[in-house]
Amino acid sequence: MDLRFGDSKPTDEERAAVDALLGPPESSWEGADRSDADLRWARGGRAARDRRDLLLPGLHALNDRVGWISEGGLDYLCRRLTVPPSEAYGVATFYAMFSVRPRPATVLHVCTDLACAAAGAPRLCEAAEARLGPESGVTVERSPCLGLCERAPAALVVRAGEDAAGATAGGGVTRAAAVS
Repeated sequence: MDLRFGDSKPTDEERAAVDALLGPPESSWEGADRSDADLRWARGGRAARDRRDLLLPGLHALNDRVGWISEGGLDYLCRRLTVPPSEAYGVATFYAMFSVRPRPATVLHVCTDLACAAAGAPRLCEAAEARLGPESGVTVERSPCLGLCERAPAALVVRAGEDAAGATAGGGVTRAAAVS
C-alpha cells in the first residue's frame, strides 16, 4: 500500500515548475490532457525508472517556485517520474530546506548546529525573529549545518517565486553568509 493524496490537484505554478524541469507531459499518464486518452496502456518501464534521479531536482523546483511542496504538487511530480508518493514524501520531509506545509515565500535559515550554536546562533535567531516580526512575510527557521562552520554563525535566505528563481543561479537562494 502506498501513500495517497486524495483529490489534491497541483496549481498552475506547481505544474509549471515541474514541467520546466521535465518538459511537458507526453501522455495522460504523466498528467497531460485526458480528453482523448487511451488509458489501457502507459509508457514507462526502464525509461521511466531512469528518470528517478530527477526526484530531488523536482522537489527543489516545486519548493523554489512556490515556497513549499503541496500534496497536489508532490503527486504531480510523482506521476511524472513514476515514483511512489511515499518515497517522494520521505525525501521531501527528510531535507530541512523543504517544507510540506505552507510558509512565507522568504525564509531565513539559521544554522543551529554545534559550531554555529557556540558562536551565538540562538541569540541570532531570537534577534531576527524580534526584528522581523510576523508581519514581515519572512519566517526564521532553525536549520542543520549550512557548511560555513569556520565562519559561524551562518544564515541563508531563500526566496521562493518565479522572479526569485529566475534572478539567481541558485533557484531562489539569495545569499549564504556568515553573520557577525
